[in-house]
Amino acid sequence: MVSIVADTRPRRRVLAAIALGGLTAGVLDFSVACAESGLAPLTIGKAVARGWFGKAAMHGGTDVAVIGIVSHFAITMAFAAAFVLVSLRAPILRRLFVVTGPLYGAAIFFFMRFVVLPLSAVGYAMPKPPVLYIEFAGHLFLVGLVIAGAARALIGKD
Repeated sequence: MVSIVADTRPRRRVLAAIALGGLTAGVLDFSVACAESGLAPLTIGKAVARGWFGKAAMHGGTDVAVIGIVSHFAITMAFAAAFVLVSLRAPILRRLFVVTGPLYGAAIFFFMRFVVLPLSAVGYAMPKPPVLYIEFAGHLFLVGLVIAGAARALIGKD
């Protein structure tokens, strides 16, 4: 059994892959939310903060919006960390990143929709088409593929 700590890849490259994948996916996902809804970034931040504070978050101030934005990026960083760390043990994830990235994005979409949101203060609500399709495609290509691509670019295919 190979330990992740004993891996020959420099720790900086692993951390850089997590940061690049997580932050880029977070920016792209957040941008899609702003563009698709036509809402300002602080309003989107408040919408994310509803997961913590419920509907009252929409009446909160900048502090609530910042909590939502930080939460959003913490989630994308966590998903990036999970992919990168698992890919250290299963390099095929990086080798086939064009396939595994969108599949990972789909898994993220369903995990968020059917696990995270129902357990949050906002509750569950599946968006209706065409918003559903935009969100799903965004997770495939702007979240999953970006995270997998960052891992491939910074850690390599093996």
